Amino acid sequence: MAFEFLQSLQIEHNLDGNDESDIELGEMSEGEEDSTPNSATPLPSLDLDLDQDEEWTDELVDFADRLEPFTEFSGPVHDLPVDSGPLDYFKLFFPDSVLNMIVEETNRYAEQQQEAKGAEDVYWKPATLADIRKYIYTLITFGHHQVPELSLIWSSDPYWRVPAIADIWGRQRYQKIHQYFHLADSSHQPGRNDEGYDPLYKVRPLLDHIRNVCSSVYKPKQNLSVDEAMVAFTGRVSFKQYIKNKPTPWGFKVWCLAEAETGYLLNFQVYTGKTATQPEHGLGHQVVTSMMANHLEKNHAVHFDNFFTSVKLAEDLLKEKTTCCGTIRTNRKGWPLPSSKQKPGEVRMRQKGRMVAVQWTDKRQVNILSTNADPKMVTVERRTKAGVVQVQVPKPVVQYNKAMFGVDLNDQNRSYYPVGRPGTKWWRYLFNYLVQISIINAFILMKRARPDDSRTSASQNHLVFRTHLVKALVAVTEPDQPARRAPDVPSLQGSSSPYSPSHSLGKMPGRKRRCFQCAQDGVKMASGRTRETTSGCHLCNVHLHAGECYAKFHSSLKN
Repeated sequence: MAFEFLQSLQIEHNLDGNDESDIELGEMSEGEEDSTPNSATPLPSLDLDLDQDEEWTDELVDFADRLEPFTEFSGPVHDLPVDSGPLDYFKLFFPDSVLNMIVEETNRYAEQQQEAKGAEDVYWKPATLADIRKYIYTLITFGHHQVPELSLIWSSDPYWRVPAIADIWGRQRYQKIHQYFHLADSSHQPGRNDEGYDPLYKVRPLLDHIRNVCSSVYKPKQNLSVDEAMVAFTGRVSFKQYIKNKPTPWGFKVWCLAEAETGYLLNFQVYTGKTATQPEHGLGHQVVTSMMANHLEKNHAVHFDNFFTSVKLAEDLLKEKTTCCGTIRTNRKGWPLPSSKQKPGEVRMRQKGRMVAVQWTDKRQVNILSTNADPKMVTVERRTKAGVVQVQVPKPVVQYNKAMFGVDLNDQNRSYYPVGRPGTKWWRYLFNYLVQISIINAFILMKRARPDDSRTSASQNHLVFRTHLVKALVAVTEPDQPARRAPDVPSLQGSSSPYSPSHSLGKMPGRKRRCFQCAQDGVKMASGRTRETTSGCHLCNVHLHAGECYAKFHSSLKN
């Protein structure tokens, strides 16, 4: 039931200390409608056209049964055969054309980095389509096999080794693909003060593609929900957000539109902070109307919390043949009910055409504005420790709890099996998020297409779906040959070298120290710290990175 679902998620919608959008109803199921004095008395007729000059009234009139019905088709919209597997559905979002784009940008970035350093990366060879498939496979598999350190995946200790990854490719190849993995040409990125600056430039091509696919391959049912999702990130970036009392307080805020029943993500926008031009009717109004742009004029019902809800938004949505229901802050313009306290069980309701304002106190006061539920009380059953009790609840509250939590359902599915590992580059977290929502949406598409399959099949079980998906991703590729350690300094292997064999690269005693050559060249980490290493030349007693630093230092000795 909707109320059982609410309790199981333990949903918190607090956006400030005085938020009343968290409706703690416990486990309930809707029963028979009540005919108490608080219930509305149906009248013979009701003008359902929105009249801006109409006033709020205490005369309550039922109207929901006279709203236009939802008649739109709902379900998958694609040409995949019925017997298609998880990989086929995932490739709706990540087709080979997208993977080839990633191959191209990864190889471009590798060339740019080597050119900028003025030296060839002797451990790098151009990425292939198979490499990118294996890389995405590995990111997904990280969520199934979690180890405290990356290197343990390739450990010789069978307790730590993860054959699902280690047998597919070697550690060095994975690390090189990870090092140069890229989604856009950084050389064309506009500066912060340049025209066309885009904070999301590094992920923009893929982000736009995934969003377009999400909206084009599935038509939702009537009930939708708009909410924010958080993508965890604690590093440095200008548009990182902090939301108090959230399970994920730090990270990227993503506005989401989801189908209430399944959690299928229909639309999303990454919030990058305030802009120079403020929205005319507030950010919440702008987000909802933007998210719903492709779903207006279809008699959908959209649900949201008190960050978004306003009388103006409800009026504008009605003009677009769209109803809504949401908790609301009592200081919103046009809200007709006082902010005074109530006794438990007390309810106030007012009506303006199809808009119903509700103020009800259970464990705490709840304020709801609705245009899709009658202004009356219904009886619901609440399961308590003492047994089942009957409770009188306003119908708009029942509607809110029935259809608000599509985005939370999507978040819940994301939380089960994370994608990727912690890192420092912010845009990788958004890439992992795009992979994650693609998997979840692909699973929902397959589930809707094959509803009669066994509950333990890939089309009905999330984990089984993911398992089949990752296996299929690498089924068309050949596993890497057993990893062989590359020579430490390939460019210095000739016998003509004036410093061979006396000079040798190896592990230096003691803790790691700064690389002498990096310090000479002013090369530092992204954080600004000096680059350090445990390797170096024993004869020179100097700490040096293998490869370029070792070769450059010794080349300077003979000049």
